[in-house]
Amino acid sequence: MTTPEENKAIVRRYQEAYNTNQLDDLDHVVAADIKTPAMLPGFPHGLQGIKQLQRMTVDAWPDAHVTIEDLIAEGDRVAARITVSATPQKEAFGVPPTGKSFKIGGMYIVRIANGKIVEHWGVEDAIGIMQQLGLMPGPGAN
Repeated sequence: MTTPEENKAIVRRYQEAYNTNQLDDLDHVVAADIKTPAMLPGFPHGLQGIKQLQRMTVDAWPDAHVTIEDLIAEGDRVAARITVSATPQKEAFGVPPTGKSFKIGGMYIVRIANGKIVEHWGVEDAIGIMQQLGLMPGPGAN
């Protein structure tokens, strides 16, 4: 069993693989059959689906970046509070290529077993993306 600090290091490696688009590095920290209940429809389950989703993201939002703001670990779980920023250059996930940038908050929790992430649950502020890109009214708009 890994310690909470070792589990945090796994999550940092996971996030760094995303930010650098070094998807083969995910093989070292993510289980092939990872459970991702929030996976978008049409994507395969497991690590291959995660890689496919990331390739699509980087293709449409080449400057996408996730910053870990906080990591909290207990037992086999790690919670991350994150900031996501990107500039849509192509349509993806229903977001048109506005050329405007967005910066939103999000959170995810992972479960780690045998040194790899085996489950992932996450939420991000999709409405915040649409508001910042001018695709829907912001708070207080009439």
